Amino acid sequence: MIGIVLWILFFMLLVVLHEFGHFLAAKKSEVKVKEFWIGIPPKICTFWKDKSGTEYTLNWIPLGGFVSLKWDDTEQTIESKDKDSFQKAKLWKKVIIILAGVAMNLLIAFVIFTGIFMAGIKPISILPETVHGVHPESYLTPSISFLEKEGLLSGEAKDGPVVVQEVLSGSAAELAGITSGSVITHINGREVSTYTLVPSLQKYAGTKGNQIAFENEVGESQTSTFDCAESCTLGIAFQNYWDIEVLPIKYSIWKAMLAALKEIKWEWNMTMSALGSIGSKLFSFNANSSKEALNQLTGPVGAIKFWERIFSQFWILIFLWFGAMLSLALAFFNVLPIPALDWGRLLAILIQAIFRIKQENFSKVEGRINVVFFWLLMLMGIVIIFKDLIVWRGVSLPFFK
Repeated sequence: MIGIVLWILFFMLLVVLHEFGHFLAAKKSEVKVKEFWIGIPPKICTFWKDKSGTEYTLNWIPLGGFVSLKWDDTEQTIESKDKDSFQKAKLWKKVIIILAGVAMNLLIAFVIFTGIFMAGIKPISILPETVHGVHPESYLTPSISFLEKEGLLSGEAKDGPVVVQEVLSGSAAELAGITSGSVITHINGREVSTYTLVPSLQKYAGTKGNQIAFENEVGESQTSTFDCAESCTLGIAFQNYWDIEVLPIKYSIWKAMLAALKEIKWEWNMTMSALGSIGSKLFSFNANSSKEALNQLTGPVGAIKFWERIFSQFWILIFLWFGAMLSLALAFFNVLPIPALDWGRLLAILIQAIFRIKQENFSKVEGRINVVFFWLLMLMGIVIIFKDLIVWRGVSLPFFK
C-alpha cells in the first residue's frame, strides 16, 4: 500500500513538473496564467494567489495538474484581444510555451540518467540483439553486443539449453503451456539453444501454427503450437551461461551526460518502433490484431504493479531509473501528433499561422476537436486500465487475455 501511495505522489509530481514547464514559459513570455491546478477537479481550495492574479488550486483527484492560460479557453472571445492573452502572443512564444512541458520531462530524465551513470549502476536487464526491429543501444537495458562495444564486459558468454526462468502473463509461451522450469528444445523441428533461440524465432515473424517442443518442470516432453507476431517473441526470461561479469557503468560527468543523451535516444527509438507496431494492429480493422495490440498496451495499473516490484527491492538507483522512464513516457506521449496533446496543439498553431486563418474562428474549431480527442483518450485510458486489472489482478472480462 505504501508503494502505491508513493507511486501516485511520484507520478503526480512528474505531471505537475510538466505543467510547470508550460507555466514558466508562459510567465517568461508575458502570457497571463489564470490558474495552476494541482490534481484534477473538483476543487478543494485555492491556497494562494500571486501578484499577477494567478490562482494556485488544490483538487481532489491526485493524478497530475493543469495550467490554464488567458484565452486558452476558446469560448472566452473577449479575452482574445487582451495584450497578455495566449492568442496575442507571437508565434515563437506560443511554440516555446507548448514545447516547454515536453522539454521539462526530457530535462528531468536527462538529469536522472546523468546522476545514476555518475553514481555507478549495472544494467537492469539484458535484451536480445533485436527488439521490435531495433538494436538495443542502451546502457540500462543493453544487448550483449552493445556491452562488448562499450567495453562493459569482462569474460565471455557461453551457449546452453533454454531453461525458462519466468513467463510473461498472456504471452505466446504461456498460451503454449510453458511454465517456469521448462526447457525449450525445438522450434518447428529445429533444435534451439540460448544462442539460436532468438534468431530462430525471427525467421517465423508473422506466421501461425508454429510448433514448439519443450520439457516441463518434471522432465516430461511436450509439443504445442504458437502464433508469431511481427516481432515473434515468446515472452520468457531464460537462463544464460555467462562466464562473464557485467561491469558497472560509472562515468565522469561529461561522459555520463553523453551516455544520458544516448539513453534517451534509444528509449525514443524503442518507443516509437513499439508504438508503430501497436498502432498498425490497433487500427487494422481486424478484431484479432486489435485485441493483440490492446494486450500489448499498459497503463497506470501495470505501472503500479511494476513499481510494487521495484519498491520491494528498495534500491534507490532503480527508483530513480523508473522515475526517468515515467518522465520520458510523459514526454513521448505528448509528442504524438494527436489533438489535445502538446504536439497536436503545436501543429494546430502552425497550420493557423501558415494559412493565416482568423484566430478566433480557428481556435473555436480546434477547441471542439481537442475536447473530442480528450474524451477519446480518456476512454482509451479506461480500456487499458481494465486490461491491466485482468493481467495484474486476475479480473475476468471478455475480449482481453
